Amino acid sequence: MTIRSHPKTAKKIFIPLLIAALLGTILTGYASSVRAETAAPQLPTFNIPALSEEHKASPLPNVIVVATGGTLAGKARDNDPTNFQNYAAGTYLMSDLVAQLPRKDKIADVSTFQFGNKGSGGYSMKELYDLSLAVDAALEVYDSAVVTTGTDTMEEIAYFLDLTVQSEKPVVVTGAMRPWDVIGTDGPANLYQAIKVAGSGKTKWYGTVVMLNDVIHAAREVTKSNSHRMDTFETPMFGALGYVDDPAVRIYRLNARALKAGQADWKTPFNLKLISKDNLPIVEIAYSYQEAGGGAIRALVEDGAKGIVTAGTGAAGISSKMSAARTAAIRDHGVTFVSTTRTGSGTITGSSNGIIAGDNLNPQHARIMLMLSLAFSSDFNTVKGWFETVGTQDIAVDVPEATTPPVGGESGSGGSGGNVPGKGEVAIGAGSAGTLGLDDSVTVSVPAGATKEQMLLSIEKLTGTGGIVESTSRLVSPIFEILKNISANFLVPVTLTFKFDTSLIKEGNTASVFYYDETKKQWIEMGGSISGNLITVKSDHFTKFAVFAVDKKDEAASFTDISGHWAEAAIKEAVASGIVKGYVDGTFKPNNTVTRAEFSVMLMGALKAEGAGAALAFTDNDKIAAWAKDAVAQAVKAKVISGYPDGTFRPSANILRMEMVSMIASGAGLTLDPNATTSFADNGDIPAWAKGAVKAVSDKGIIQGRTGNLFAPKATASRADAITVIMNMLKNK
Repeated sequence: MTIRSHPKTAKKIFIPLLIAALLGTILTGYASSVRAETAAPQLPTFNIPALSEEHKASPLPNVIVVATGGTLAGKARDNDPTNFQNYAAGTYLMSDLVAQLPRKDKIADVSTFQFGNKGSGGYSMKELYDLSLAVDAALEVYDSAVVTTGTDTMEEIAYFLDLTVQSEKPVVVTGAMRPWDVIGTDGPANLYQAIKVAGSGKTKWYGTVVMLNDVIHAAREVTKSNSHRMDTFETPMFGALGYVDDPAVRIYRLNARALKAGQADWKTPFNLKLISKDNLPIVEIAYSYQEAGGGAIRALVEDGAKGIVTAGTGAAGISSKMSAARTAAIRDHGVTFVSTTRTGSGTITGSSNGIIAGDNLNPQHARIMLMLSLAFSSDFNTVKGWFETVGTQDIAVDVPEATTPPVGGESGSGGSGGNVPGKGEVAIGAGSAGTLGLDDSVTVSVPAGATKEQMLLSIEKLTGTGGIVESTSRLVSPIFEILKNISANFLVPVTLTFKFDTSLIKEGNTASVFYYDETKKQWIEMGGSISGNLITVKSDHFTKFAVFAVDKKDEAASFTDISGHWAEAAIKEAVASGIVKGYVDGTFKPNNTVTRAEFSVMLMGALKAEGAGAALAFTDNDKIAAWAKDAVAQAVKAKVISGYPDGTFRPSANILRMEMVSMIASGAGLTLDPNATTSFADNGDIPAWAKGAVKAVSDKGIIQGRTGNLFAPKATASRADAITVIMNMLKNK
């Protein structure tokens, strides 16, 4: 087992917004609801232990235990093993505790990281900021994480992690009600079972879960219900997610986050890497009771509270004096309030100006949600919207209102449409995918996660040109007005496919999609991928669209650095086919190396991959650029590519010749001999997993060896190499 030191404390950086006023610069028309930082926050770093060579070679899951102390690591006073309640929390180191666990039936390869060692109530919110980033850092290396904490504020710590950890990998929070060294302690069993849950991978995509006493709970819903009993953690209203029934980990229900697995909106808006820990505001809780006064609210406001959660009686009722103090705090100080109930369970509804209904969040959970919301936005409607989506975690099921699809319209995950000739519409649920077509002239495909709001999408075929097309323009399709009832651009681009009249495309011309800029009053070219009489583009917004005939652009002819190059012909052919483009300076840079992401885009473009790809589950998804994500997802779905054993994709790494050939073989659908031997002089240097692909691709003449009959499997590939093998692949299909 491995133990590391405490993480370094990040330097605090925050440039007050008042600087703008001091400089006399007032930003007008600022529409963004998210706080803008003038400089990127300086993030803490952590000495997360690296995977050992033994663990890398092991088939068992790699689990890291991130320790913060608590009763689980507690030591009984006076070495009295019957001192259940008199002990020093956070005494033992996690490396020592893990070493004491049974190893007869090893369930995982376990490493440890000692984040801290004290009671849960002793941690500040800024320390929880660091803890969340430490967990994310650990999950870049390990398959899953167990976080040990004290039970006093465990539910708050777990919910903070649930809302902020960006990795989809399992995070299991556990602790104990009795210290480690007393009789009947629950500490070793809880730690062992938590490692088992984390290693099973069954809670991947669930967000953070809490596991004590063999019961698995969702972090959002769990609460501590008893001060001493070992079965203290319960989930009111909803019940547990599952149980650890030796030897199995059993999950019996999904939560809303798990249902969003792989979708763009699985992550919450609360990415702590985007803010400084100093952004976390003061948020407090005010408790209501018979004839409660308003002094508590007034004092909390005076103390600097930006948000206050009221724990009301029954359905969130508060006294008249508290209500008056709340009204004054909203009016005079802009404080945001959240209404919850002190009863322990129940749904609260009815938001109003300055007051947000807390749904079924208990007061302590609502405080965490409000604190993070106010850290990322000062706009009331934005915060309210987050409570109604991220905070509720309601399960949305989109059910069509009509029993038959509307004329000219069809729904994917959408709802209903009208049957007006020449017009179609469909309702698409928040975060859901959907498709709308208008006869066979146009199809709009909205991917999952394109918007966080329910949307009504409509297409109308305009009659005539509406005075917006010049007589000299060569229109080869109708004009379509595609609209949605929400203003924001799409979070993930939608796909638009238009049918055009090929008879109107003359020699030397090609089809291209344009959109109409209502502000500039002009058509803007988008281009598009052509297949027969269909042309497809991606867009992050809607407006009027049409297909025009344009002159073909011989882009390759203008490149200044391919004349006489050995790959000149292949490059020109690839450019003409739309597989690859040059640089804005007029060069192609044929000898530049190609990254894994770039080659994925080239290859999937050559294969004309269509439709949505697979959900990306690489640990470095965030490092895959937006321009490459669709191609990478399509390549994963087509089983053209896979990640590395550590779960990464490494999009910026230069692609190796053996990797390139493996992808080419998969893309071409070649049959591979698992026992293949190539004729290259360096056959022994080619890994076993790549030999079948190398032989099949070289036998087809798709790729050639290098000087001296070498294949050079670990050499990088140039842009010229990549284009040549791709064009050879297409000719051999």
